[in-house]
Amino acid sequence: MLFFEELMNFTGRWHPVMVHLPIGMLVIACVLALFSKKENYKNIGPAISLSLLFGSVAAIFACFTGYLLSLQGGYEQDTLNFHQWLGLAVAAISLFLYFLYKEGVRNSFIEKFKSKRVTLLFLMFILIGITGHFGGTLTHGKGYFKDALPTAIKTVVGIEDVSEEPVLLTNVQQAQVYSGIIQPILKQRCQSCHGEKKQEGGFALHDQAHLLKGGDGGTVLVANDLEKSALYARLILPEGHKKRMPPKGRKPITAEQIKLIGWWVKEGADFAKKSSDLAQTAEIKEILGKLEKGSEPTSPFEELPEAKKLPADFVQQLQAKGIKVLPIAGNSEYVTINAINYPEFKDQDLKDLLKIKDNIVQLKLGNTAITDQSLKMMAEFPNLMKLHLENTKITDLGLEHLNGHPALSYLNLFAVPVTDKGLEKLNKMPKLKQIYAYQTKATLASVENLRKISKQVLIDTGSYQLPFLASDTVRY
Repeated sequence: MLFFEELMNFTGRWHPVMVHLPIGMLVIACVLALFSKKENYKNIGPAISLSLLFGSVAAIFACFTGYLLSLQGGYEQDTLNFHQWLGLAVAAISLFLYFLYKEGVRNSFIEKFKSKRVTLLFLMFILIGITGHFGGTLTHGKGYFKDALPTAIKTVVGIEDVSEEPVLLTNVQQAQVYSGIIQPILKQRCQSCHGEKKQEGGFALHDQAHLLKGGDGGTVLVANDLEKSALYARLILPEGHKKRMPPKGRKPITAEQIKLIGWWVKEGADFAKKSSDLAQTAEIKEILGKLEKGSEPTSPFEELPEAKKLPADFVQQLQAKGIKVLPIAGNSEYVTINAINYPEFKDQDLKDLLKIKDNIVQLKLGNTAITDQSLKMMAEFPNLMKLHLENTKITDLGLEHLNGHPALSYLNLFAVPVTDKGLEKLNKMPKLKQIYAYQTKATLASVENLRKISKQVLIDTGSYQLPFLASDTVRY
């Protein structure tokens, strides 16, 4: 029985693949039928019927796999019903059209409808579009297309724009923490998959009742306990972790938003208390201050001086090796250096980058051949804010060279063989905000000690016991 259920789940996962084949075949049939009205193409009738045959059979398989996928749950029922019945209608009409276009069929019932072939084709074409729309809503959430409209068009047609900017409060200390601070974050970043219309893993968080209810895997919010609260714990897993939320490809939650959610949970996850009712560290007070009207939060990049122009020939040399040089915005001369396609990147390559040291704000050197010698040079990159060292051979001796860096705010040490001694050397970095220390050799005691010394730093070790949710099996 378990094997049968697993086989059904596996078969259902083929729906996103199968669903595109009938769309292509049936649209081709419509195009061929349109051309067949011209004298030069009047003999393409067999091609029309063949396209309809393959398209209708593929549509039937798509309906079958879609039904199996729907049994896995997590979909808003009304939208699912519309999608299913419209999909069945497309399959039925396309199969009927096959017999209408197939030569040699002698049936009085079929003959009655041959004069309606074009009308049925047009109806099928429209239904394909509507069915696809509901499918997109099931996959991406309500408003997926609408939200992507340019702001000017939204204004003209009267569509409310869900802002990506933080909601500013008149008096942040007198605001209710949940309704004024936490709920807007969840609405912006989480409700497309866990809202009223779409509920991955049976979990929704658009209101208090559903948030407390949890999902198919149980509760996700435990007052005063960050590790048992999947709502928070999954936000701080390493980038690329299969259980990290939001999943890859979705708009991420900022580090400050994560800290606010963690603060709310740690202080009791109360839905009625005001900010002033909860204990606040200096860091939380600073973050809350940015949410108050009249404050002017700025991007760290805005504080940088005007950058020197990048030498075009040098940039071309880097790109020829497979090293990506990506501007942080539009025509900015500040860049991210990404060596993902050049695993041979070594210490000498970093030394070469000193030619543009003032322009680099992020170095992605994960899975490369750099050694501790490279970290000796990091102090010469005055504007470096983010450093990725995951899966490299960096040791404790190398980390010592990072201590005291004036701009570094993010450090990824995933699967780097550093120990407690290495982490202890990161206690004098004024701008450091985040460290990923998952799968290192550092102990939890050392991590806790660094947290006490550098209270502003979010340190993630990946050591969380998370409840299993049904959405863990959903492929995005």
